[in-house]
Amino acid sequence: MVPMRRMAGRLLLTTWLCSWGSGLAKLVLQPDNDLARFRAGPVDTPWTQPEAEDVEIVALKVPARTSRAPPSELALPSTPGAQSLTLDFLYQFQFEKDFIGATLTAWCRTHWYLSYVIAFVYLLLLSAGTNWMNDKEAFNLKGPLAIWNLFLAVFSFCGMVRTVPHLIALLSEYGFMYTVCRAATISYGNGPAGLWVGLFIFSKYVELIDTWFLVVRKRNIGFLHWYHHCTVLLYCWHAYVWEMPTGIYFVAMNYSVHAIMYLYYFLASVMKRPPKWALIVTIM
Repeated sequence: MVPMRRMAGRLLLTTWLCSWGSGLAKLVLQPDNDLARFRAGPVDTPWTQPEAEDVEIVALKVPARTSRAPPSELALPSTPGAQSLTLDFLYQFQFEKDFIGATLTAWCRTHWYLSYVIAFVYLLLLSAGTNWMNDKEAFNLKGPLAIWNLFLAVFSFCGMVRTVPHLIALLSEYGFMYTVCRAATISYGNGPAGLWVGLFIFSKYVELIDTWFLVVRKRNIGFLHWYHHCTVLLYCWHAYVWEMPTGIYFVAMNYSVHAIMYLYYFLASVMKRPPKWALIVTIM
Protein backbone atom coordinates (compact mmCIF):
# COMPACT_ATOMS: atom_id res chain seq x y z
CA MET A 1 0.00 0.00 0.00
CA VAL A 2 2.83 2.38 0.80
CA PRO A 3 4.31 2.34 -2.75
CA MET A 4 0.83 2.91 -4.19
CA ARG A 5 0.31 5.91 -1.91
CA ARG A 6 3.68 7.32 -2.93
CA MET A 7 2.88 6.90 -6.62
CA ALA A 8 -0.51 8.56 -6.16
CA GLY A 9 1.11 11.42 -4.27
CA ARG A 10 3.72 11.95 -6.96
CA LEU A 11 1.03 11.89 -9.66
CA LEU A 12 -1.03 14.51 -7.83
CA LEU A 13 2.06 16.66 -7.29
CA THR A 14 3.03 16.42 -10.97
CA THR A 15 -0.51 17.29 -12.08
CA TRP A 16 -0.61 20.29 -9.73
CA LEU A 17 2.77 21.57 -10.91
CA CYS A 18 1.76 21.26 -14.57
CA SER A 19 -1.54 23.05 -14.01
CA TRP A 20 0.16 25.74 -11.93
CA GLY A 21 2.86 26.25 -14.54
CA SER A 22 0.40 26.46 -17.41
CA GLY A 23 -1.49 29.18 -15.58
CA LEU A 24 1.51 31.43 -15.21
CA ALA A 25 1.76 32.42 -18.86
CA LYS A 26 0.81 31.32 -22.32
CA LEU A 27 3.63 30.44 -24.65
CA VAL A 28 3.59 32.29 -27.97
CA LEU A 29 5.51 30.50 -30.73
CA GLN A 30 6.70 31.97 -33.98
CA PRO A 31 4.74 31.03 -37.15
CA ASP A 32 7.50 28.70 -38.36
CA ASN A 33 6.79 26.48 -35.36
CA ASP A 34 3.33 25.66 -36.75
CA LEU A 35 3.07 21.88 -37.08
CA ALA A 36 0.54 22.22 -39.89
CA ARG A 37 3.40 22.54 -42.36
CA PHE A 38 4.63 19.13 -41.17
CA ARG A 39 1.38 17.32 -41.94
CA ALA A 40 0.25 18.59 -45.32
CA GLY A 41 1.98 16.26 -47.75
CA PRO A 42 5.26 15.92 -45.81
CA VAL A 43 6.93 13.81 -48.52
CA ASP A 44 5.65 15.16 -51.80
CA THR A 45 5.25 18.82 -50.87
CA PRO A 46 8.42 20.86 -50.18
CA TRP A 47 8.43 22.46 -46.77
CA THR A 48 8.85 26.20 -46.41
CA GLN A 49 11.93 26.93 -44.36
CA PRO A 50 11.60 29.14 -41.26
CA GLU A 51 12.88 32.67 -41.55
CA ALA A 52 14.43 34.67 -38.74
CA GLU A 53 12.47 37.73 -37.68
CA ASP A 54 13.53 40.83 -35.79
CA VAL A 55 11.54 40.56 -32.59
CA GLU A 56 12.19 41.61 -29.06
CA ILE A 57 13.75 38.85 -26.95
CA VAL A 58 11.61 38.51 -23.86
CA ALA A 59 12.80 37.04 -20.56
CA LEU A 60 11.38 33.56 -20.28
CA LYS A 61 10.79 33.68 -16.53
CA VAL A 62 8.97 37.00 -16.19
CA PRO A 63 6.00 37.94 -18.40
CA ALA A 64 6.52 41.16 -20.30
CA ARG A 65 4.78 43.32 -22.89
CA THR A 66 5.86 43.14 -26.50
CA SER A 67 4.36 44.36 -29.75
CA ARG A 68 3.69 40.76 -30.78
CA ALA A 69 2.43 39.22 -27.54
CA PRO A 70 -0.40 40.39 -25.25
CA PRO A 71 0.36 41.10 -21.57
CA SER A 72 1.13 38.03 -19.42
CA GLU A 73 2.25 36.01 -22.46
CA LEU A 74 5.76 34.92 -23.32
CA ALA A 75 7.27 35.14 -26.80
CA LEU A 76 10.14 33.01 -28.00
CA PRO A 77 12.97 34.74 -29.86
CA SER A 78 13.34 34.16 -33.57
CA THR A 79 17.08 34.61 -33.84
CA PRO A 80 18.69 31.49 -35.34
CA GLY A 81 20.63 29.85 -32.55
CA ALA A 82 23.41 28.57 -34.79
CA GLN A 83 24.11 32.06 -36.11
CA SER A 84 23.77 34.09 -32.92
CA LEU A 85 26.04 32.19 -30.56
CA THR A 86 29.70 33.12 -30.17
CA LEU A 87 31.45 29.76 -30.33
CA ASP A 88 34.25 30.72 -32.72
CA PHE A 89 36.87 29.36 -30.35
CA LEU A 90 35.49 25.83 -30.92
CA TYR A 91 34.25 26.07 -34.49
CA GLN A 92 37.33 26.71 -36.59
CA PHE A 93 36.39 24.94 -39.84
CA GLN A 94 34.56 26.90 -42.49
CA PHE A 95 32.84 23.84 -44.01
CA GLU A 96 31.14 23.29 -40.64
CA LYS A 97 30.02 26.91 -40.40
CA ASP A 98 28.61 26.80 -43.94
CA PHE A 99 26.48 23.70 -43.34
CA ILE A 100 22.74 24.15 -44.02
CA GLY A 101 20.63 21.28 -42.74
CA ALA A 102 17.52 21.85 -44.89
CA THR A 103 18.80 19.76 -47.81
CA LEU A 104 19.69 16.78 -45.64
CA THR A 105 16.45 16.81 -43.67
CA ALA A 106 14.47 17.08 -46.91
CA TRP A 107 16.25 14.00 -48.27
CA CYS A 108 15.52 12.11 -45.05
CA ARG A 109 11.85 13.04 -45.22
CA THR A 110 11.66 11.75 -48.78
CA HIS A 111 13.22 8.48 -47.57
CA TRP A 112 11.31 8.31 -44.27
CA TYR A 113 10.90 4.53 -44.65
CA LEU A 114 14.65 3.82 -44.75
CA SER A 115 15.02 3.25 -40.99
CA TYR A 116 12.18 0.71 -40.96
CA VAL A 117 13.66 -1.24 -43.86
CA ILE A 118 17.15 -1.28 -42.34
CA ALA A 119 15.85 -2.30 -38.91
CA PHE A 120 13.90 -5.20 -40.47
CA VAL A 121 16.90 -6.36 -42.53
CA TYR A 122 19.12 -6.00 -39.45
CA LEU A 123 16.95 -8.42 -37.47
CA LEU A 124 16.85 -10.88 -40.36
CA LEU A 125 20.65 -10.82 -40.73
CA LEU A 126 21.07 -11.16 -36.97
CA SER A 127 19.02 -14.35 -36.95
CA ALA A 128 20.65 -15.74 -40.11
CA GLY A 129 24.16 -14.86 -38.95
CA THR A 130 23.70 -16.46 -35.54
CA ASN A 131 22.46 -19.68 -37.10
CA TRP A 132 25.28 -19.66 -39.68
CA MET A 133 27.91 -19.41 -36.95
CA ASN A 134 26.50 -22.31 -34.90
CA ASP A 135 28.81 -24.93 -36.44
CA LYS A 136 31.79 -22.64 -37.07
CA GLU A 137 34.75 -21.48 -35.03
CA ALA A 138 34.64 -17.99 -33.60
CA PHE A 139 36.75 -15.38 -35.39
CA ASN A 140 39.55 -13.63 -33.51
CA LEU A 141 39.10 -9.97 -34.41
CA LYS A 142 40.96 -8.31 -31.58
CA GLY A 143 42.81 -5.88 -33.86
CA PRO A 144 39.86 -4.81 -36.05
CA LEU A 145 37.64 -4.56 -32.97
CA ALA A 146 40.13 -2.27 -31.24
CA ILE A 147 40.33 -0.01 -34.30
CA TRP A 148 36.53 0.03 -34.57
CA ASN A 149 36.06 1.04 -30.95
CA LEU A 150 38.76 3.70 -31.19
CA PHE A 151 37.12 5.15 -34.31
CA LEU A 152 33.74 5.39 -32.60
CA ALA A 153 35.30 6.88 -29.47
CA VAL A 154 37.03 9.64 -31.47
CA PHE A 155 33.94 10.25 -33.60
CA SER A 156 31.72 10.52 -30.52
CA PHE A 157 34.17 12.86 -28.81
CA CYS A 158 34.22 15.17 -31.84
CA GLY A 159 30.41 15.17 -31.90
CA MET A 160 30.30 15.90 -28.18
CA VAL A 161 32.50 18.99 -28.44
CA ARG A 162 30.31 20.26 -31.30
CA THR A 163 26.88 19.73 -29.72
CA VAL A 164 27.27 20.03 -25.94
CA PRO A 165 28.69 23.61 -26.04
CA HIS A 166 25.95 24.57 -28.49
CA LEU A 167 23.25 23.25 -26.16
CA ILE A 168 24.80 25.04 -23.17
CA ALA A 169 24.99 28.27 -25.15
CA LEU A 170 21.35 27.93 -26.21
CA LEU A 171 20.30 27.47 -22.59
CA SER A 172 22.36 30.43 -21.39
CA GLU A 173 21.34 32.74 -24.26
CA TYR A 174 17.63 31.94 -24.61
CA GLY A 175 16.58 29.64 -21.78
CA PHE A 176 15.06 26.20 -21.45
CA MET A 177 11.79 26.95 -23.27
CA TYR A 178 13.65 27.89 -26.42
CA THR A 179 15.43 24.53 -26.54
CA VAL A 180 12.27 22.47 -26.22
CA CYS A 181 9.90 24.59 -28.33
CA ARG A 182 11.83 26.36 -31.09
CA ALA A 183 11.98 24.83 -34.56
CA ALA A 184 15.07 22.62 -34.85
CA THR A 185 16.00 24.23 -38.17
CA ILE A 186 16.51 27.51 -36.35
CA SER A 187 17.92 26.39 -33.00
CA TYR A 188 20.47 23.75 -34.01
CA GLY A 189 19.88 22.64 -37.60
CA ASN A 190 22.65 24.64 -39.26
CA GLY A 191 26.32 25.29 -38.72
CA PRO A 192 28.72 22.97 -36.86
CA ALA A 193 26.05 21.67 -34.49
CA GLY A 194 23.71 20.97 -37.40
CA LEU A 195 26.41 19.08 -39.30
CA TRP A 196 27.26 16.85 -36.36
CA VAL A 197 23.59 16.24 -35.59
CA GLY A 198 23.19 15.00 -39.17
CA LEU A 199 26.27 12.80 -38.84
CA PHE A 200 24.88 11.47 -35.58
CA ILE A 201 21.64 10.38 -37.26
CA PHE A 202 23.45 8.43 -39.96
CA SER A 203 25.94 7.00 -37.48
CA LYS A 204 23.12 4.90 -36.04
CA TYR A 205 23.20 2.85 -39.22
CA VAL A 206 26.97 2.45 -38.97
CA GLU A 207 26.79 1.37 -35.32
CA LEU A 208 24.85 -1.73 -36.35
CA ILE A 209 28.30 -3.16 -37.18
CA ASP A 210 28.66 -3.64 -33.41
CA THR A 211 26.33 -6.61 -33.72
CA TRP A 212 28.37 -8.11 -36.56
CA PHE A 213 31.43 -8.23 -34.30
CA LEU A 214 29.40 -10.09 -31.68
CA VAL A 215 27.96 -12.57 -34.19
CA VAL A 216 31.24 -13.61 -35.82
CA ARG A 217 32.97 -13.83 -32.43
CA LYS A 218 30.08 -16.03 -31.17
CA ARG A 219 29.29 -13.78 -28.24
CA ASN A 220 25.94 -13.76 -26.51
CA ILE A 221 23.57 -11.17 -28.00
CA GLY A 222 20.91 -10.30 -25.46
CA PHE A 223 17.55 -8.68 -26.01
CA LEU A 224 18.75 -5.31 -24.74
CA HIS A 225 21.49 -5.13 -27.38
CA TRP A 226 19.41 -5.54 -30.54
CA TYR A 227 16.40 -3.75 -29.06
CA HIS A 228 18.56 -0.73 -28.26
CA HIS A 229 20.06 -0.58 -31.75
CA CYS A 230 16.65 -0.85 -33.45
CA THR A 231 14.74 1.59 -31.28
CA VAL A 232 17.47 4.25 -31.24
CA LEU A 233 17.78 4.03 -35.02
CA LEU A 234 14.03 4.42 -35.51
CA TYR A 235 13.73 7.21 -32.95
CA CYS A 236 16.65 9.24 -34.31
CA TRP A 237 15.47 8.98 -37.91
CA HIS A 238 11.90 9.95 -36.94
CA ALA A 239 13.06 12.88 -34.80
CA TYR A 240 15.33 14.17 -37.57
CA VAL A 241 12.65 13.82 -40.25
CA TRP A 242 10.15 15.81 -38.18
CA GLU A 243 12.76 18.26 -36.86
CA MET A 244 12.07 17.69 -33.16
CA PRO A 245 13.23 20.69 -31.07
CA THR A 246 14.42 18.49 -28.20
CA GLY A 247 16.65 16.36 -30.43
CA ILE A 248 19.73 18.35 -29.43
CA TYR A 249 19.40 16.99 -25.88
CA PHE A 250 19.47 13.37 -26.99
CA VAL A 251 22.31 13.96 -29.45
CA ALA A 252 24.50 15.73 -26.89
CA MET A 253 23.81 13.08 -24.26
CA ASN A 254 24.38 10.14 -26.60
CA TYR A 255 27.61 11.56 -28.03
CA SER A 256 28.95 12.10 -24.50
CA VAL A 257 28.04 8.63 -23.28
CA HIS A 258 29.43 6.91 -26.38
CA ALA A 259 32.70 8.85 -26.18
CA ILE A 260 33.31 7.28 -22.76
CA MET A 261 31.77 3.89 -23.56
CA TYR A 262 33.73 3.21 -26.74
CA LEU A 263 36.92 4.46 -25.12
CA TYR A 264 36.38 1.85 -22.41
CA TYR A 265 35.78 -0.84 -25.04
CA PHE A 266 38.96 0.16 -26.85
CA LEU A 267 41.07 0.05 -23.69
CA ALA A 268 39.51 -3.27 -22.68
CA SER A 269 40.47 -4.77 -26.06
CA VAL A 270 44.13 -3.72 -25.92
CA MET A 271 44.88 -4.04 -22.20
CA LYS A 272 45.53 -7.24 -20.27
CA ARG A 273 42.99 -6.19 -17.67
CA PRO A 274 39.92 -4.11 -18.45
CA PRO A 275 39.73 -0.66 -16.81
CA LYS A 276 38.19 -0.58 -13.35
CA TRP A 277 35.42 1.84 -14.28
CA ALA A 278 33.18 -0.72 -16.00
CA LEU A 279 30.37 0.06 -13.54
CA ILE A 280 30.31 3.68 -14.68
CA VAL A 281 29.88 2.58 -18.29
CA THR A 282 27.07 0.22 -17.29
CA ILE A 283 25.24 2.94 -15.34
CA MET A 284 25.48 5.37 -18.25
